[in-house]
This record gives sequence, structure tokens and C-alpha cells, in this order.
Amino acid sequence: MIHLVAFIDIEVGLGRTIYQDKTLQISEFLIWPMISALNNFVSECTASERGLVNAALEDIKIYLYSPLGETNPLRIVFFTDLFDNNEYLEKKGQAIFSVLSKYISFETFDPPTEIIGRARAIAKYTQNFPTEILAPQFLDELRRKLMKLEESESIYVADFFIGDIDQGKVFTFLESTELQEKDSVVLFSELLTAFSIDSEIFVKSSLSRKERNRLENLEIDTSELIEGWFLRQLSEQESDFWLVGYFYYDKRKEEEIKQYLNWAAVKIEEELSVLNLKRPF
Repeated sequence: MIHLVAFIDIEVGLGRTIYQDKTLQISEFLIWPMISALNNFVSECTASERGLVNAALEDIKIYLYSPLGETNPLRIVFFTDLFDNNEYLEKKGQAIFSVLSKYISFETFDPPTEIIGRARAIAKYTQNFPTEILAPQFLDELRRKLMKLEESESIYVADFFIGDIDQGKVFTFLESTELQEKDSVVLFSELLTAFSIDSEIFVKSSLSRKERNRLENLEIDTSELIEGWFLRQLSEQESDFWLVGYFYYDKRKEEEIKQYLNWAAVKIEEELSVLNLKRPF
């Protein structure tokens, strides 16, 4: 979720706030010079024109988008939750810049009410997953099929949920905290950043020693197991919602696992198809 949007001249440390919710209480006299100084530090240390792109302050991420290119000092600054997707932030940043570009000024920033309203609507825009569309019969069938796979030792589910690119986990189908070696919501965000917010992702990797020990302590045979991550965007390209799976599975049963995951995604997409998920940017 976005908590603050502003524009800043990264070279001189001047900024103007476009939108801010009630989550953050910051001093504009302090924050913009601080970001400018941090940018200069990153640029000097890395010899990069790009400078600072993102940083974390406890559970808040600061993300800088360059609407005019990295050689121009203008940045759109976002303060968001840690899991917010960077590519999605850049799409919002470009849309906000398109609305405000001719009004951006560090002396007097006073766009018409209608214009600032449009920019703030883009900043605040989010999609709320309608959990009521998931019929109890479907949930029972989904979990029953998944439990059958677990009973056959084809898969061990650490987390299976619907993720939202700016709200994190919004609905959990099945979760086992004792199997989780990683933060599934953070990894969900990182995988989307590494790949694309408009693609299907299936990532697999060998078990780490720590993962192997954790599973064997639970009396699970790890000889044929690998770690898997599945992400599939639900409904359409402008949907914020993804089906996310974090699991360990028998590599000999990969096709069976994929068939189940895609079946679940298609069923959820059928329920979402009645909604208008088109973004206003």
C-alpha cells in the first residue's frame, strides 16, 4: 500500500508532497535532504548515474522512479509497504507524472483541484479481493485435492494463498508455518520484481541444507524433493491478484503438481471474470 507520493529534485533535496495517508508523520524539511544525501552517497559508492532506487526504513520502503530518465534529477518518490511491487509503482509513477507534469514546480506547487484529485486517485487506487466469490464447495474441493497430493507425498505445502501486489497476502488456502523457511509474502514480491507482473512463474531449486534438516526433522523423506514457487496472475493483465504457492515437491510429480495449480487458477479466474478489474492508468 502506498503511504506517500511526492516529487523531488534529487540533486538539491527539494520536494513537494502529492499524496500522504495517516500512516506516516514526517518532516518535509528533513526527509528530502536526507533522500538527496543518500542518493549522492549511493552514486559515489557505485559510480552509477542511477543513484538511489529503493531503501527500507524498518517496515517502510522508499522507492524512486525517474519519469524523465536517470540523468534528469526529477524523481517521483513513493513510501510504501515493503512488499509493494516495483514495476507496479513505476506504472503508477508514470501515470501520476502524465497528469501533473506541467504543474510540477518547486517554488509554487498549486495544480487545479481536479488535477491533484486525479493524481491522488491514482496513488490511492487498489483492488480489494472479493473473498465472498469463493464458494465453500470450491474451497472444499481445492483443499481436498491438495490434501490428496500431500497424502501421496507428492507435495508438502508451506503456503498457498492469493497475493495482492500492493496488499500482500489477502486469502490463505493452506499454510504450514513449520515448513516455512522463508517469508512467503516478501518472496512473492521479490519474484514479481525479478520477473514481470504480467507473467506466469514456476521457480524450482534444490533444497538448502537448512531446508533439508527442517524437513527431515519432521520425518519427511527429502531424497526426491525440491523447493517450488508458483505464481500466476488471476483473471487478466490488469488484475492485482495472483495465485501463489510455496511448497516442496517430488520432482517426479512436477507435471501433476502443475496441473493442479493451473486447475485452481482457472477456477478462481472463472469466479473473478464477472468483475471489472481494469486499472484507471
